[in-house]
Amino acid sequence: MGRPSLAAQRRRQILDAAARSVARYGLAGSTQERIAAVAGMSRSHIRHYVGNRDELIDALWDHVITPYFDATREALAGRTAEERLPALVDHLFGPQLARNEDDLVIESLISGSMHDVRLRGRIYDSYARLERDVARTIREAIPGCEAAESLRLAYALICMAFGHSTLAPLPFPASRQTGLKELAMQLLASRAAGHGTGPGASGTG
Repeated sequence: MGRPSLAAQRRRQILDAAARSVARYGLAGSTQERIAAVAGMSRSHIRHYVGNRDELIDALWDHVITPYFDATREALAGRTAEERLPALVDHLFGPQLARNEDDLVIESLISGSMHDVRLRGRIYDSYARLERDVARTIREAIPGCEAAESLRLAYALICMAFGHSTLAPLPFPASRQTGLKELAMQLLASRAAGHGTGPGASGTG
């Protein structure tokens, strides 16, 4: 078996350094020179292995967000349609999404996208894909749930989960997290009942 690609190693080293820089100095303060210094490289290395600033920011976004989306898919893998909704809620409100330094990077990039149409489009594409994945999970678990409704539910779940993650560092009682998770399940259960499926659904006799 051959050695791992040096280019892949260098690229990972640069993106790790970029994440540390953005977490500490913000997006605007993370120049290629500063990222190069954090990585222990020259600016020419940054351009050689990753590209210009736009390409670096795009690669950084993928670097920090992809593991979260992959983990969401893995949390649902191998489960029946009925098992996926509870598993999805457990994942969205569980320790897997506990706050860490990556959140500072993600928030800096989202904030930066307010003034960068190109970056905003890229971030939107990522979250829209997550929204579609969650909506598909909802439709598979709730037969009869239409696409528009499943997208609204998916968006609500994502907002609840990410809002909770944002406030997690504050000293709210642990019951807040439990209550929000229960509220998410109640929301899904009420929609399932409306479509005659899932817990609490009424039969026709």
